[in-house]
Amino acid sequence: MKFFLLLILMTASVSWAQLLTEKKVTRQLNVPNADGAKPYLLYTATSEAIAQYSTELGFNHEEFQKKLQEKFEKHFENYRERKLFERFGKNYQASLTPEQKTEFLNGLEAHREAELIKFTRILEILDQFQFKTIENPNATSTWNATVEVNINRVKLDKLVQRMMSEVTKQYPRINLISEINLIGMDWNELGLERELSFSSPIMTSWQNWLASNQPANVEEVVQCLDECLINFKRWQEVSQDEGMQVSPELQNNLWLKVSFNLRRVRHLQSLNEWTFEWDGSAILLDANTKRLLASETLPLQTRTWRGLDQKGLNSALASQMYRTPISAFSTFTKKIGDLPQLNRIARLIVQGQNNLGDVLQLMELLRKEGKGINLELQLDRFSHNEAQLLGFYQGEEKSFTDLLSRLKELKSSHSYSLVNEFTGIHHVLKLIAE
Repeated sequence: MKFFLLLILMTASVSWAQLLTEKKVTRQLNVPNADGAKPYLLYTATSEAIAQYSTELGFNHEEFQKKLQEKFEKHFENYRERKLFERFGKNYQASLTPEQKTEFLNGLEAHREAELIKFTRILEILDQFQFKTIENPNATSTWNATVEVNINRVKLDKLVQRMMSEVTKQYPRINLISEINLIGMDWNELGLERELSFSSPIMTSWQNWLASNQPANVEEVVQCLDECLINFKRWQEVSQDEGMQVSPELQNNLWLKVSFNLRRVRHLQSLNEWTFEWDGSAILLDANTKRLLASETLPLQTRTWRGLDQKGLNSALASQMYRTPISAFSTFTKKIGDLPQLNRIARLIVQGQNNLGDVLQLMELLRKEGKGINLELQLDRFSHNEAQLLGFYQGEEKSFTDLLSRLKELKSSHSYSLVNEFTGIHHVLKLIAE
């Protein structure tokens, strides 16, 4: 009960921190219908509301807009490069004429405002919104709307700080995911229709714990729901390989996923006694490279409660499950604070080794020589004829190429000369026995 009472008090304490206003907006938009117009009209209404409250909240709106645009232009330049890579491949600079490149980039301008809305995350500061009217007079490109927006003051303050700050934090977000697998039972047995009714207060408390203990290099912790979960599923399907591309909203993010297996062991109706047990895992993943940064097994726990009504039972169970991964969270947050941000992946083909030991010795040599780019290595495949390594590093692609060019010899089961080649797709490092 204390667990849910705490959540009620926390919810009440922030209810005052809302700014409710109504805006009439007009936009020229080349969209087919009202659903296509709504995001742009809502963005305009929210932006105008921010300008309205800027003096009250103590920030200069013109300076805020200037900083926002400066940061967005850098973001949009990266977006353009990513789209070139996706469309024309890694060597697009050599394959495209200047005219072809210009034509393609000009076409991307049509997506500029949509990218701006994603980049600013302004719509996320709204607790609620409502379109009271929306119309397209005479079926022209002119759209008019009356929009009521309810801005969360705390979220707006964080947005302003993020845009005004000269320092960009290493990790914009930790996306918190909860997964509860029921074994031998369903949610109806807890008087609930869906998992989120049970997991939502647990995730809120985890979010608050992480926000209070987050490292200095993390901007915010958010619950991953709805669209975020869709993005996570898409991200899981991305191949972890050289040139791996993630969507802009996921770049430099972290995933923190907590998974439970929950079982009802016993229910003695005559005593109103319930026994549950659960175990699971917590994992921390890097969105840029799909590296597993940390993982913890959550050991089996068993709890029995007697004499509680359904609401009290759910509260007691949720409270115990909330505590289960806190130790793992503590370990993870300490690790995050010390992590270098690695933004590139390279696949390295190794040939000519005599045994696995040669490859492991080569990996040690690469780590030693690659400290300047924070190189981390993973043995992806091994056979007698060939080994494949995944290298994760920080910086430009040339820095990895330069590293391979510096390597001349390896002392292992044999003395090897090292010869570096590039196939146009992968780097190949040949071990030639002397």
